[in-house]
Amino acid sequence: MGIVTMIKRWWDSLWQKEAQDKFGVETIESDVMKAALNDWVNIYQGKPDWTLPDDKGNIDIESFNFAKKLCNETARLTTLALGITVEGSARADWINGFIESYISRMKNEECEKACAFGYIILKPNGEGIDYVMPWDFCPTHETDGKIDGGIFFDHYHEPGDKWYYTRLEWQRFEDMSEDVRIFRITNKTYKATGTNGIGQECSMKETVWANLQEDVAYENIEHPLFSIFKMPLSNNIDMSSPLGVSIFSNAQKELKSLDIAWTRLEDEIFDSQKITFLGDMLIDEPGRPVRSRFSPGGAVDKTGKSLPRHVRILPGSTTGDEYHEVNPALQTADRLSGIDHFLNLVGVKCGYSTGQFVLNGRSGQMTATQVEADDRETIQLITQIRDSLKVATDGLIYALDKWADIYNLAPVGVYEVAYDFDDITVNKEEDKLFELQLANQGYMSKARYLVRHLGMTEEEAAAMVAEAQEEQPEEESLFGKE
Repeated sequence: MGIVTMIKRWWDSLWQKEAQDKFGVETIESDVMKAALNDWVNIYQGKPDWTLPDDKGNIDIESFNFAKKLCNETARLTTLALGITVEGSARADWINGFIESYISRMKNEECEKACAFGYIILKPNGEGIDYVMPWDFCPTHETDGKIDGGIFFDHYHEPGDKWYYTRLEWQRFEDMSEDVRIFRITNKTYKATGTNGIGQECSMKETVWANLQEDVAYENIEHPLFSIFKMPLSNNIDMSSPLGVSIFSNAQKELKSLDIAWTRLEDEIFDSQKITFLGDMLIDEPGRPVRSRFSPGGAVDKTGKSLPRHVRILPGSTTGDEYHEVNPALQTADRLSGIDHFLNLVGVKCGYSTGQFVLNGRSGQMTATQVEADDRETIQLITQIRDSLKVATDGLIYALDKWADIYNLAPVGVYEVAYDFDDITVNKEEDKLFELQLANQGYMSKARYLVRHLGMTEEEAAAMVAEAQEEQPEEESLFGKE
Protein backbone atom coordinates (compact mmCIF):
# COMPACT_ATOMS: atom_id res chain seq x y z
CA MET A 1 0.00 0.00 0.00
CA GLY A 2 1.50 3.31 -1.09
CA ILE A 3 2.15 6.27 1.17
CA VAL A 4 -0.44 8.39 -0.66
CA THR A 5 -3.18 5.78 -0.08
CA MET A 6 -2.19 5.35 3.56
CA ILE A 7 -2.19 9.06 4.27
CA LYS A 8 -5.50 9.52 2.48
CA ARG A 9 -7.11 6.85 4.64
CA TRP A 10 -5.51 8.32 7.74
CA TRP A 11 -6.47 11.87 6.76
CA ASP A 12 -10.09 10.81 6.24
CA SER A 13 -9.92 9.62 9.89
CA LEU A 14 -11.16 6.20 8.85
CA TRP A 15 -8.51 4.32 10.77
CA GLN A 16 -8.33 6.78 13.61
CA LYS A 17 -12.07 7.06 14.23
CA GLU A 18 -12.62 3.33 13.98
CA ALA A 19 -9.63 2.65 16.24
CA GLN A 20 -11.04 4.97 18.86
CA ASP A 21 -14.45 3.31 18.61
CA LYS A 22 -13.00 -0.21 18.86
CA PHE A 23 -11.05 0.57 22.03
CA GLY A 24 -13.35 3.23 23.48
CA VAL A 25 -10.57 5.80 23.77
CA GLU A 26 -10.08 9.35 22.57
CA THR A 27 -7.04 10.50 20.62
CA ILE A 28 -4.97 13.42 21.85
CA GLU A 29 -4.09 14.45 18.29
CA SER A 30 -5.99 17.53 17.12
CA ASP A 31 -7.35 18.17 13.65
CA VAL A 32 -4.97 21.11 13.25
CA MET A 33 -2.01 18.77 13.83
CA LYS A 34 -3.36 16.30 11.27
CA ALA A 35 -3.73 19.12 8.75
CA ALA A 36 -0.18 20.31 9.42
CA LEU A 37 1.23 16.80 8.99
CA ASN A 38 -0.62 16.47 5.70
CA ASP A 39 1.04 19.69 4.51
CA TRP A 40 4.50 18.51 5.63
CA VAL A 41 4.15 15.23 3.78
CA ASN A 42 3.14 17.03 0.57
CA ILE A 43 5.98 19.54 0.87
CA TYR A 44 8.55 16.80 1.56
CA GLN A 45 7.36 14.89 -1.52
CA GLY A 46 7.71 18.00 -3.69
CA LYS A 47 3.94 18.42 -4.04
CA PRO A 48 3.01 21.46 -1.91
CA ASP A 49 -0.41 22.99 -2.44
CA TRP A 50 1.08 26.07 -4.16
CA THR A 51 2.21 23.88 -7.09
CA LEU A 52 -1.24 22.52 -7.82
CA PRO A 53 -2.62 23.27 -11.34
CA ASP A 54 -5.32 25.89 -11.78
CA ASP A 55 -8.82 25.15 -13.08
CA LYS A 56 -7.42 25.03 -16.63
CA GLY A 57 -4.67 22.57 -15.73
CA ASN A 58 -1.86 25.15 -15.90
CA ILE A 59 0.97 25.01 -13.36
CA ASP A 60 2.42 28.42 -12.53
CA ILE A 61 4.88 27.32 -9.81
CA GLU A 62 7.03 24.21 -9.80
CA SER A 63 8.62 22.75 -6.69
CA PHE A 64 12.36 23.13 -6.18
CA ASN A 65 11.84 20.60 -3.34
CA PHE A 66 14.41 22.17 -1.07
CA ALA A 67 12.55 20.69 1.90
CA LYS A 68 13.91 17.27 0.96
CA LYS A 69 17.48 18.63 0.81
CA LEU A 70 17.00 20.47 4.10
CA CYS A 71 15.84 17.31 5.91
CA ASN A 72 18.59 15.24 4.30
CA GLU A 73 21.32 17.69 5.34
CA THR A 74 19.93 17.94 8.87
CA ALA A 75 19.91 14.15 9.17
CA ARG A 76 23.42 13.92 7.69
CA LEU A 77 24.86 16.35 10.23
CA THR A 78 22.93 14.75 13.07
CA THR A 79 24.18 11.21 12.33
CA LEU A 80 27.68 12.21 11.19
CA ALA A 81 29.97 9.30 12.16
CA LEU A 82 27.25 8.12 14.57
CA GLY A 83 28.45 5.40 16.88
CA ILE A 84 26.37 3.62 19.54
CA THR A 85 27.67 0.73 21.60
CA VAL A 86 25.97 -1.27 24.35
CA GLU A 87 28.34 -3.15 26.66
CA GLY A 88 28.49 -4.85 30.04
CA SER A 89 26.91 -8.31 29.79
CA ALA A 90 25.42 -10.97 27.53
CA ARG A 91 22.17 -8.95 27.62
CA ALA A 92 24.13 -5.93 26.40
CA ASP A 93 25.61 -8.01 23.57
CA TRP A 94 22.10 -9.10 22.57
CA ILE A 95 20.87 -5.50 22.50
CA ASN A 96 23.99 -4.42 20.63
CA GLY A 97 23.05 -6.89 17.89
CA PHE A 98 20.20 -4.58 16.88
CA ILE A 99 22.24 -1.39 17.00
CA GLU A 100 24.24 -1.75 13.76
CA SER A 101 21.06 -2.00 11.69
CA TYR A 102 19.50 0.79 13.77
CA ILE A 103 22.43 3.14 13.04
CA SER A 104 22.23 2.35 9.33
CA ARG A 105 18.50 3.02 9.22
CA MET A 106 18.93 6.29 11.09
CA LYS A 107 21.68 7.48 8.75
CA ASN A 108 19.95 6.50 5.52
CA GLU A 109 16.24 7.03 6.15
CA GLU A 110 14.64 7.40 9.53
CA CYS A 111 16.34 10.53 10.88
CA GLU A 112 15.45 12.36 7.66
CA LYS A 113 11.80 11.31 8.00
CA ALA A 114 11.71 12.46 11.62
CA CYS A 115 13.02 15.84 10.45
CA ALA A 116 10.32 16.04 7.77
CA PHE A 117 7.31 14.82 9.76
CA GLY A 118 8.24 16.04 13.24
CA TYR A 119 8.62 12.62 14.82
CA ILE A 120 8.75 8.88 14.26
CA ILE A 121 8.06 6.02 16.68
CA LEU A 122 10.63 3.30 17.45
CA LYS A 123 8.94 0.06 18.53
CA PRO A 124 10.61 -3.32 19.16
CA ASN A 125 8.62 -6.25 17.83
CA GLY A 126 10.53 -9.12 19.44
CA GLU A 127 12.57 -9.83 16.32
CA GLY A 128 13.65 -6.36 15.28
CA ILE A 129 12.62 -2.72 15.36
CA ASP A 130 9.59 -1.16 13.68
CA TYR A 131 9.97 2.43 12.47
CA VAL A 132 6.41 3.74 12.65
CA MET A 133 5.36 6.85 10.76
CA PRO A 134 2.94 9.37 12.34
CA TRP A 135 0.03 8.31 10.12
CA ASP A 136 0.32 4.76 11.50
CA PHE A 137 0.08 5.90 15.10
CA CYS A 138 -2.73 7.40 17.16
CA PRO A 139 -1.50 8.89 20.48
CA THR A 140 -3.95 8.35 23.33
CA HIS A 141 -2.14 9.52 26.46
CA GLU A 142 0.74 11.70 27.61
CA THR A 143 2.41 12.40 30.94
CA ASP A 144 4.43 15.57 31.50
CA GLY A 145 4.55 16.23 27.76
CA LYS A 146 5.73 12.71 26.88
CA ILE A 147 3.49 10.31 24.99
CA ASP A 148 3.16 7.02 26.89
CA GLY A 149 0.14 5.46 25.23
CA GLY A 150 -1.10 5.01 21.69
CA ILE A 151 -2.66 2.81 19.02
CA PHE A 152 -0.45 1.41 16.28
CA PHE A 153 -1.76 0.47 12.83
CA ASP A 154 -0.33 -2.38 10.80
CA HIS A 155 -1.61 -3.55 7.42
CA TYR A 156 -1.03 -6.11 4.72
CA HIS A 157 -2.63 -7.31 1.51
CA GLU A 158 -1.59 -10.34 -0.48
CA PRO A 159 -1.80 -10.00 -4.28
CA GLY A 160 -4.83 -11.88 -5.53
CA ASP A 161 -6.49 -11.90 -2.11
CA LYS A 162 -9.71 -9.90 -1.85
CA TRP A 163 -9.08 -9.13 1.82
CA TYR A 164 -7.18 -6.17 3.21
CA TYR A 165 -6.05 -6.86 6.77
CA THR A 166 -5.44 -4.32 9.53
CA ARG A 167 -4.11 -4.84 13.05
CA LEU A 168 -4.71 -2.36 15.84
CA GLU A 169 -2.26 -2.56 18.74
CA TRP A 170 -3.06 -0.43 21.78
CA GLN A 171 -0.20 0.09 24.22
CA ARG A 172 -0.82 1.99 27.45
CA PHE A 173 -0.36 2.18 31.18
CA GLU A 174 -3.45 1.31 33.20
CA ASP A 175 -4.66 2.46 36.59
CA MET A 176 -2.30 1.03 39.13
CA SER A 177 -1.82 0.72 42.85
CA GLU A 178 1.06 2.35 44.69
CA ASP A 179 3.16 -0.82 44.40
CA VAL A 180 2.20 -2.22 40.99
CA ARG A 181 2.67 -0.60 37.60
CA ILE A 182 0.79 -2.28 34.74
CA PHE A 183 1.57 -1.85 31.07
CA ARG A 184 -1.03 -3.47 28.81
CA ILE A 185 -0.94 -4.38 25.10
CA THR A 186 -4.17 -5.28 23.30
CA ASN A 187 -4.36 -6.50 19.69
CA LYS A 188 -7.39 -6.57 17.42
CA THR A 189 -7.44 -7.64 13.74
CA TYR A 190 -9.83 -6.70 10.96
CA LYS A 191 -10.41 -7.46 7.32
CA ALA A 192 -12.09 -5.46 4.57
CA THR A 193 -12.66 -5.88 0.83
CA GLY A 194 -11.31 -2.41 0.06
CA THR A 195 -9.38 0.48 1.52
CA ASN A 196 -12.32 2.55 2.75
CA GLY A 197 -12.13 1.30 6.32
CA ILE A 198 -10.72 -1.43 8.51
CA GLY A 199 -13.79 -3.60 7.97
CA GLN A 200 -15.03 -6.37 10.19
CA GLU A 201 -13.20 -7.89 13.12
CA CYS A 202 -11.60 -11.26 12.41
CA SER A 203 -9.65 -13.87 14.31
CA MET A 204 -5.93 -13.23 14.62
CA LYS A 205 -5.37 -16.90 13.76
CA GLU A 206 -6.36 -16.27 10.13
CA THR A 207 -3.81 -13.47 9.75
CA VAL A 208 -0.02 -13.20 9.62
CA TRP A 209 -0.17 -12.03 13.24
CA ALA A 210 -1.39 -15.39 14.55
CA ASN A 211 1.62 -15.74 16.88
CA LEU A 212 0.74 -12.56 18.82
CA GLN A 213 -1.30 -12.50 22.01
CA GLU A 214 -4.61 -10.71 21.91
CA ASP A 215 -4.21 -9.16 25.34
CA VAL A 216 -1.31 -9.17 27.78
CA ALA A 217 -0.32 -7.14 30.84
CA TYR A 218 3.16 -6.63 32.26
CA GLU A 219 4.34 -5.51 35.67
CA ASN A 220 7.48 -3.59 36.63
CA ILE A 221 7.46 -1.51 33.45
CA GLU A 222 8.59 2.04 34.14
CA HIS A 223 8.57 3.42 30.58
CA PRO A 224 6.54 2.62 27.44
CA LEU A 225 7.66 -0.31 25.28
CA PHE A 226 8.13 2.16 22.44
CA SER A 227 10.13 5.34 22.05
CA ILE A 228 9.53 8.55 20.12
CA PHE A 229 12.25 10.45 18.28
CA LYS A 230 10.94 13.95 17.73
CA MET A 231 12.40 17.27 16.73
CA PRO A 232 13.43 19.45 19.72
CA LEU A 233 11.23 22.32 18.55
CA SER A 234 8.38 24.01 20.34
CA ASN A 235 5.03 23.08 18.84
CA ASN A 236 3.51 26.37 17.69
CA ILE A 237 0.89 24.58 15.54
CA ASP A 238 -0.97 23.23 18.58
CA MET A 239 0.67 24.52 21.75
CA SER A 240 -1.15 21.97 23.89
CA SER A 241 0.09 19.03 21.81
CA PRO A 242 3.05 16.82 22.86
CA LEU A 243 3.71 15.91 19.21
CA GLY A 244 6.75 17.16 17.33
CA VAL A 245 6.74 19.55 14.40
CA SER A 246 8.63 19.41 11.12
CA ILE A 247 12.06 21.00 10.91
CA PHE A 248 10.66 23.29 8.17
CA SER A 249 7.30 24.02 9.87
CA ASN A 250 8.32 27.64 10.47
CA ALA A 251 9.54 28.24 6.91
CA GLN A 252 6.71 27.11 4.66
CA LYS A 253 6.08 30.62 3.34
CA GLU A 254 9.78 31.01 2.52
CA LEU A 255 9.82 27.61 0.80
CA LYS A 256 6.98 28.84 -1.42
CA SER A 257 8.92 32.03 -2.23
CA LEU A 258 11.98 29.92 -3.06
CA ASP A 259 9.91 27.80 -5.46
CA ILE A 260 8.59 30.96 -7.12
CA ALA A 261 12.10 32.43 -7.50
CA TRP A 262 13.47 29.20 -8.97
CA THR A 263 10.52 28.76 -11.34
CA ARG A 264 10.90 32.30 -12.66
CA LEU A 265 14.61 31.68 -13.34
CA GLU A 266 13.80 28.49 -15.24
CA ASP A 267 11.08 30.27 -17.20
CA GLU A 268 13.45 33.08 -18.13
CA ILE A 269 16.18 30.69 -19.28
CA PHE A 270 13.66 28.63 -21.26
CA ASP A 271 12.38 31.77 -23.00
CA SER A 272 15.82 33.28 -23.59
CA GLN A 273 16.35 31.90 -27.11
CA LYS A 274 16.91 34.47 -29.84
CA ILE A 275 13.87 35.00 -32.09
CA THR A 276 14.11 36.21 -35.68
CA PHE A 277 10.96 37.62 -37.32
CA LEU A 278 10.84 37.49 -41.16
CA GLY A 279 8.27 38.91 -43.51
CA ASP A 280 6.77 36.13 -45.62
CA MET A 281 7.97 37.84 -48.85
CA LEU A 282 11.58 37.11 -47.78
CA ILE A 283 11.13 33.38 -47.98
CA ASP A 284 8.49 32.83 -50.66
CA GLU A 285 6.93 34.17 -53.83
CA PRO A 286 3.69 36.11 -53.49
CA GLY A 287 0.48 34.27 -54.20
CA ARG A 288 1.49 30.87 -52.79
CA PRO A 289 -0.70 29.36 -50.07
CA VAL A 290 0.54 29.94 -46.53
CA ARG A 291 0.56 26.21 -45.82
CA SER A 292 3.27 25.68 -48.46
CA ARG A 293 5.67 27.79 -46.42
CA PHE A 294 5.82 25.19 -43.67
CA SER A 295 6.86 21.59 -43.42
CA PRO A 296 6.26 19.16 -40.56
CA GLY A 297 9.60 20.32 -39.15
CA GLY A 298 8.83 24.06 -39.27
CA ALA A 299 9.22 26.99 -41.71
CA VAL A 300 10.96 26.45 -45.08
CA ASP A 301 12.52 28.84 -47.58
CA LYS A 302 11.76 29.16 -51.29
CA THR A 303 13.67 26.00 -52.07
CA GLY A 304 11.93 23.99 -49.35
CA LYS A 305 14.94 23.99 -47.03
CA SER A 306 14.09 24.11 -43.31
CA LEU A 307 14.80 27.38 -41.56
CA PRO A 308 16.32 27.55 -38.03
CA ARG A 309 13.81 26.85 -35.26
CA HIS A 310 14.22 30.37 -33.84
CA VAL A 311 12.78 31.90 -37.04
CA ARG A 312 9.19 33.17 -36.90
CA ILE A 313 7.25 34.12 -40.05
CA LEU A 314 5.11 37.28 -40.30
CA PRO A 315 2.35 36.27 -42.72
CA GLY A 316 -0.01 38.59 -44.56
CA SER A 317 1.61 39.78 -47.85
CA THR A 318 4.38 41.72 -46.20
CA THR A 319 6.50 44.06 -48.28
CA GLY A 320 9.60 41.93 -47.91
CA ASP A 321 11.50 44.43 -45.79
CA GLU A 322 10.43 43.00 -42.42
CA TYR A 323 13.37 41.55 -40.53
CA HIS A 324 13.69 41.89 -36.80
CA GLU A 325 15.72 40.04 -34.14
CA VAL A 326 14.82 39.77 -30.48
CA ASN A 327 17.53 38.78 -27.99
CA PRO A 328 15.97 38.57 -24.51
CA ALA A 329 18.28 39.96 -21.84
CA LEU A 330 18.85 37.47 -19.05
CA GLN A 331 18.76 38.67 -15.46
CA THR A 332 20.41 35.52 -14.18
CA ALA A 333 22.60 37.23 -11.59
CA ASP A 334 19.62 39.03 -10.05
CA ARG A 335 17.54 35.85 -10.13
CA LEU A 336 20.29 33.82 -8.45
CA SER A 337 20.70 36.52 -5.85
CA GLY A 338 17.00 36.24 -5.08
CA ILE A 339 17.24 32.45 -4.83
CA ASP A 340 20.21 32.76 -2.45
CA HIS A 341 18.19 35.19 -0.35
CA PHE A 342 15.32 32.75 0.10
CA LEU A 343 17.67 29.78 0.59
CA ASN A 344 19.36 31.66 3.40
CA LEU A 345 16.04 32.76 4.86
CA VAL A 346 14.71 29.19 4.90
CA GLY A 347 17.87 28.01 6.66
CA VAL A 348 17.73 30.76 9.28
CA LYS A 349 14.05 30.13 10.04
CA CYS A 350 14.80 26.42 10.43
CA GLY A 351 17.49 27.13 13.02
CA TYR A 352 20.64 27.20 10.88
CA SER A 353 23.31 29.86 10.84
CA THR A 354 23.09 32.52 8.16
CA GLY A 355 24.89 31.49 4.99
CA GLN A 356 24.50 27.76 5.66
CA PHE A 357 22.50 27.30 2.45
CA VAL A 358 23.61 29.28 -0.61
CA LEU A 359 24.14 28.24 -4.22
CA ASN A 360 27.75 29.38 -4.49
CA GLY A 361 28.86 28.11 -1.08
CA ARG A 362 31.45 29.73 1.13
CA SER A 363 34.78 30.79 -0.26
CA GLY A 364 38.23 30.37 1.23
CA GLN A 365 39.53 28.04 3.90
CA MET A 366 38.19 28.44 7.40
CA THR A 367 39.70 27.22 10.64
CA ALA A 368 37.63 25.17 13.08
CA THR A 369 37.50 28.21 15.38
CA GLN A 370 36.07 30.37 12.58
CA VAL A 371 33.54 27.70 11.64
CA GLU A 372 32.43 27.36 15.25
CA ALA A 373 32.00 31.12 15.57
CA ASP A 374 30.13 31.54 12.30
CA ASP A 375 28.01 28.37 12.68
CA ARG A 376 26.94 28.76 16.29
CA GLU A 377 23.24 28.39 15.49
CA THR A 378 23.86 25.36 13.26
CA ILE A 379 25.94 23.67 15.96
CA GLN A 380 23.29 24.35 18.60
CA LEU A 381 20.51 23.01 16.36
CA ILE A 382 22.35 19.78 15.51
CA THR A 383 23.40 19.32 19.14
CA GLN A 384 19.78 19.59 20.25
CA ILE A 385 18.64 17.06 17.66
CA ARG A 386 21.45 14.71 18.69
CA ASP A 387 20.33 15.02 22.30
CA SER A 388 16.79 14.16 21.24
CA LEU A 389 18.12 11.15 19.32
CA LYS A 390 20.00 9.99 22.42
CA VAL A 391 16.83 10.20 24.53
CA ALA A 392 14.87 8.26 21.91
CA THR A 393 17.61 5.64 21.61
CA ASP A 394 17.77 5.23 25.39
CA GLY A 395 14.02 4.62 25.38
CA LEU A 396 14.37 2.10 22.55
CA ILE A 397 17.15 0.23 24.35
CA TYR A 398 15.03 0.15 27.51
CA ALA A 399 12.15 -1.38 25.51
CA LEU A 400 14.50 -3.97 23.96
CA ASP A 401 15.76 -4.87 27.42
CA LYS A 402 12.20 -5.40 28.68
CA TRP A 403 11.28 -7.52 25.64
CA ALA A 404 14.30 -9.70 26.43
CA ASP A 405 12.92 -10.11 29.97
CA ILE A 406 9.39 -10.86 28.84
CA TYR A 407 10.30 -13.51 26.25
CA ASN A 408 13.56 -14.68 27.85
CA LEU A 409 15.51 -13.71 24.72
CA ALA A 410 18.84 -13.12 26.49
CA PRO A 411 20.30 -13.65 29.96
CA VAL A 412 19.54 -10.96 32.51
CA GLY A 413 22.37 -8.48 32.85
CA VAL A 414 23.32 -4.83 33.16
CA TYR A 415 24.28 -2.64 30.23
CA GLU A 416 25.94 0.69 29.54
CA VAL A 417 25.33 2.80 26.43
CA ALA A 418 28.05 4.94 24.83
CA TYR A 419 27.39 7.48 22.08
CA ASP A 420 29.90 8.91 19.65
CA PHE A 421 29.22 11.73 17.16
CA ASP A 422 31.66 13.38 14.79
CA ASP A 423 32.41 17.04 15.44
CA ILE A 424 30.76 19.08 12.68
CA THR A 425 33.45 21.78 13.09
CA VAL A 426 36.36 19.41 12.48
CA ASN A 427 39.14 20.82 10.28
CA LYS A 428 41.52 17.92 9.65
CA GLU A 429 44.48 20.01 8.50
CA GLU A 430 44.24 22.28 11.51
CA ASP A 431 43.99 19.29 13.86
CA LYS A 432 46.96 17.66 12.14
CA LEU A 433 49.17 20.71 12.68
CA PHE A 434 48.01 21.12 16.26
CA GLU A 435 48.73 17.49 17.15
CA LEU A 436 52.14 17.74 15.44
CA GLN A 437 52.93 20.54 17.88
CA LEU A 438 51.80 18.34 20.76
CA ALA A 439 54.08 15.54 19.52
CA ASN A 440 57.05 17.92 19.15
CA GLN A 441 56.55 19.26 22.66
CA GLY A 442 56.27 15.81 24.19
CA TYR A 443 52.58 16.05 25.12
CA MET A 444 51.57 13.36 22.61
CA SER A 445 53.19 10.11 21.50
CA LYS A 446 54.86 10.39 18.10
CA ALA A 447 53.68 6.90 17.29
CA ARG A 448 50.12 7.94 18.04
CA TYR A 449 50.47 10.90 15.70
CA LEU A 450 51.59 8.60 12.87
CA VAL A 451 48.66 6.26 13.51
CA ARG A 452 46.09 9.08 13.57
CA HIS A 453 47.30 11.07 10.58
CA LEU A 454 49.33 8.74 8.34
CA GLY A 455 47.18 5.64 8.62
CA MET A 456 49.91 3.42 10.10
CA THR A 457 49.28 0.53 12.43
CA GLU A 458 50.55 0.89 15.99
CA GLU A 459 53.38 -1.60 15.27
CA GLU A 460 54.46 0.23 12.13
CA ALA A 461 54.43 3.59 13.89
CA ALA A 462 56.41 2.29 16.87
CA ALA A 463 59.04 0.74 14.57
CA MET A 464 59.37 3.95 12.57
CA VAL A 465 59.84 6.10 15.68
CA ALA A 466 62.41 3.65 17.09
CA GLU A 467 64.37 3.61 13.82
CA ALA A 468 64.42 7.41 13.68
CA GLN A 469 65.72 7.62 17.25
CA GLU A 470 68.55 5.18 16.50
CA GLU A 471 69.69 6.93 13.32
CA GLN A 472 69.40 10.54 14.50
CA PRO A 473 69.78 10.59 18.27
CA GLU A 474 71.12 14.12 18.42
CA GLU A 475 69.68 15.67 15.29
CA GLU A 476 66.40 17.22 14.46
CA SER A 477 63.90 14.79 13.11
CA LEU A 478 60.54 15.27 11.48
CA PHE A 479 59.20 16.14 14.92
CA GLY A 480 61.97 18.59 15.91
CA LYS A 481 64.69 18.01 18.55
CA GLU A 482 64.34 14.86 20.64
